[in-house]
Amino acid sequence: MTVWLRLWRASIWHPDAIPPDEWKFRSLKRVWLPAYDVIVVLAGIWATAFGSPILHRLFDENTIDTMGMTLTVAAVVCLLGVAFPRLWQVEIAGKVILVALLGGYAIAVMLFRTNPDPSAGFIVFVLLTALPLPLFRLNLLGEEIKDRRDDESEI
Repeated sequence: MTVWLRLWRASIWHPDAIPPDEWKFRSLKRVWLPAYDVIVVLAGIWATAFGSPILHRLFDENTIDTMGMTLTVAAVVCLLGVAFPRLWQVEIAGKVILVALLGGYAIAVMLFRTNPDPSAGFIVFVLLTALPLPLFRLNLLGEEIKDRRDDESEI
């Protein structure tokens, strides 16, 4: 069996990857979660390369670069976890870091901005819109862990 075939079989896109009782989540797992993670990877790359006016007011260049690289790595880890369900533990770690970074950024914008311009609040709300999907995914992964434990206890 070739490496590509093994990767395909292990991926979320393989026809047998999602059991029939979870088909209602198949577009979430195969399309929306990977798309979200790719967007966050791009956001992390953008933050590392260019930052943003608000980031430049709050942090020095090294901090911005570190946060951008951390966001990029966390999103890649999340994407790997979504793409390959056996890596669910890795995905949990990535999602926790991702949520912490986005939430921390929102808090930093609200609390530490040097310009009391109310329009910065809009940025906070935009950042907060990025949190429900990874939080929902963490909830789903928690339910899957619970289901696995219930299945093991029945044996």
